[in-house]
Amino acid sequence: MQTLANYLLVAENADSARVTGIRTSSFNVIDSWLREKGVADPSVESGTFASLTPGATGTYERRLSSGEGATLTQIRLEEPARTGQTFLTMVTVVAAATKISIYVRLTVRNSEAVIAPVVTDPKCPWVVRRLFEVTDLWTFGGRELPLPLPRAMNGETGGTALADLILSPNRNIPLLVVSEIEGQAVWPRIANDLAVDLTALAAVVTVDEDGAWALTNKLGRAQSCFNAGIRLYWPVREETSGAYTHGRLWTASTLLSNDRDGRGALRLRTTVRRMVMAVAALTIEPPPEIDTILSYAARQRLRELEARDASHSEELEIARLFLSDNEQLRNELAETKRELAHWSSRAEAAEYALDQRSDAVDALEGADDNAEPSPPMAGEIRFYKKLGSTPNHDVFVQVTSCGHSAWQASNKAEKAKKGLRKLLGDEDWKALHHCGTCTGGGMWRVRW
Repeated sequence: MQTLANYLLVAENADSARVTGIRTSSFNVIDSWLREKGVADPSVESGTFASLTPGATGTYERRLSSGEGATLTQIRLEEPARTGQTFLTMVTVVAAATKISIYVRLTVRNSEAVIAPVVTDPKCPWVVRRLFEVTDLWTFGGRELPLPLPRAMNGETGGTALADLILSPNRNIPLLVVSEIEGQAVWPRIANDLAVDLTALAAVVTVDEDGAWALTNKLGRAQSCFNAGIRLYWPVREETSGAYTHGRLWTASTLLSNDRDGRGALRLRTTVRRMVMAVAALTIEPPPEIDTILSYAARQRLRELEARDASHSEELEIARLFLSDNEQLRNELAETKRELAHWSSRAEAAEYALDQRSDAVDALEGADDNAEPSPPMAGEIRFYKKLGSTPNHDVFVQVTSCGHSAWQASNKAEKAKKGLRKLLGDEDWKALHHCGTCTGGGMWRVRW
């Protein structure tokens, strides 16, 4: 079994009535999610349902425990998939007078005995997204979780604030920056889509050109994000070098150059989603109250059994041994998960260090993604992809060749010429052609 992602949402408030309202609304969302999955009656302890996968049957369990002034609700939903896998979603709700914690764990296991590569494309369970409609009090690690919407941080003030946020040791979730050129991102809705994909796991920020300049001034060109690029910044951690926090960069040029089938945005979303969810699977731990309540409930059942059988029968001794072993196994499992997360973190740091060395070699060869572009030489041919339009001109990004041969003269493409002139700073080209095959904004070939 493989853990795909963990989620933890905590709402804490001194007003117990407000927390009670959040609890009630949260369970309404969870029950609605279960009914959408096919569970006829979410209040029953267990049962089966017709899965959304044609011809398949899913299973459902609901367990209730209480103790130490809190209640524990555990919901287990298993769904078979067409790929021969079974997806398991565990939703655990810990509710006390002034605090509610919701822990969601998404795992997958093979339904068949087969040794073969299986590709999974996990997505955020929509029950997690819907919980953000209940309240804006959700936190993680004591810090507010952003809504599943991108936040604009524009202008010099916004860019400076963004740099401070990236470098802040208080930030405890990843930050994904989507830069823009004249209001145009690399794909029109990419920031909104990524914000939904990364609900409760990361914050998504958009930054305009002025903001990107301010960000570059503070972080340096090599660690910045501009020209419709997208960058993932991991939180600052003491045990890793400062450079490691800057994560992964996808330039608009690279993204668009590889988008030959119009599915580049979907591929990027899948890559980012897997990357962040995989880290969350190792680093987000369940609330400690879960073990506390389960241990309390087990001891309570043992006390009831002892009260009914004062002679301390063999059954009682077995029950005591099971209770002791169960608690020891839970502690060992928690320690194993912490150790796995530690070594995974070190592995990530080592992998990043190797990538940095590779990037350094590439930089010596002139392949630095964020390097200043060199001026064109006489006879050189370059290619540009249209991102979008303003009322006066088109917006372009330099890319690699599309590989097509249907190039057409573009003598009347005034908005395209104005856009290229704005990007290049002059109109000193010998020929300008438009690709008659490419779609999605258009491809232009410029020869000097």
